[in-house]
Amino acid sequence: MIPIALPSAGFYIFVSLGFLAGLVLLGCALVMVASGGARRAVRKYWKTSTLIFVVLAVPFAFYAWVQTVIWQVERESARAQVARKVTLQDATTVGGIVMPAGTRLTLQDEGLLETYLEAEFPQPVAMYGVQASSARRYLHSDYDNETYALRGRYPLNVILRGQGSQAVLGWQCDAAQGIEFDVASDGAMTALNKCVLGPGNRIEALDLAPGSIVYGSSGTVYTDGSRDPDSWRIEVKNPVAVRIFGLPLSEPRLYLDEARRLLRVSDAELACPTQFGGVSYAAGTQVKSARRGRGDDREPYPGVLVLSPWDGQVAKREGGADVPEGMSVMQTLAGKVLDVVENDTVGVFHFATIIVGDEAPQVSRASCR
Repeated sequence: MIPIALPSAGFYIFVSLGFLAGLVLLGCALVMVASGGARRAVRKYWKTSTLIFVVLAVPFAFYAWVQTVIWQVERESARAQVARKVTLQDATTVGGIVMPAGTRLTLQDEGLLETYLEAEFPQPVAMYGVQASSARRYLHSDYDNETYALRGRYPLNVILRGQGSQAVLGWQCDAAQGIEFDVASDGAMTALNKCVLGPGNRIEALDLAPGSIVYGSSGTVYTDGSRDPDSWRIEVKNPVAVRIFGLPLSEPRLYLDEARRLLRVSDAELACPTQFGGVSYAAGTQVKSARRGRGDDREPYPGVLVLSPWDGQVAKREGGADVPEGMSVMQTLAGKVLDVVENDTVGVFHFATIIVGDEAPQVSRASCR
């Protein structure tokens, strides 16, 4: 980050005084034009009048100089902004991509095509397997640590937009919603970061609703240094509950391995009242899957299910005491109850909701099948 010295409070005070001095000078000039008596008084007391004029003219001159500098900076900024918008007259390779004539570029640095931030193509252009009609990039600026001189810029990611549903690394992505890629400093794609799914996506026995969001992942990392093998994370967006591990869940977050097998689920809740393994749960019960143990002693996926009563509800056990909010039930995928534990021991936390205004937030939950 380049350090920038901000003007002192005295600077703003002096500029304000200069503005007021200008108003006083303008008022005096108008009075002198309109009044002969005022002109005679100025001639009679010319030494005092001259001193007053100088006292007022100095801060006003400073104010006028500041305004001139600001106007010049704004004019230069407007000129540079226009200059950073370029239309290619011929097909040109920019950032490793052949862009056709007529491509409109918005540049970070004037005259340097390689620093483009946005590109709009007159016809679809193949980028990272997508037929893109536009591209937007975020650039990292590399500065010298001692001199703060700019050493170069390179892209961090690229967001492509196009028409319809397009196949990207085995996913059908809605190109109109934007498909985001992580890229290397030379512009080469390193990973799919995010895309909004179109129709035709399926994992195991589950059809993913259009509008669900898939994220690339390098694996969930734990505090003990271990890493999960999840390569994909999906936020399911479906107005109807989806059945995961036999439970009707509302908009769960799914984690998949490289082969797109379901590993675990998190950030989900029961869409409707459910009986599972001799325990009755209310709609809204929080659900996630987890592995027991730590490090090399962790059991394999998908592990166990953790169900946590929420919002004042309780879970009713056959032949046992009710499980209140603040406690979680750990069960196998077949429904066998393994343990009842406090929420924080299994990473279940309830954060306070801040309500702005008089209306309580609407609860959004998928409908039961």
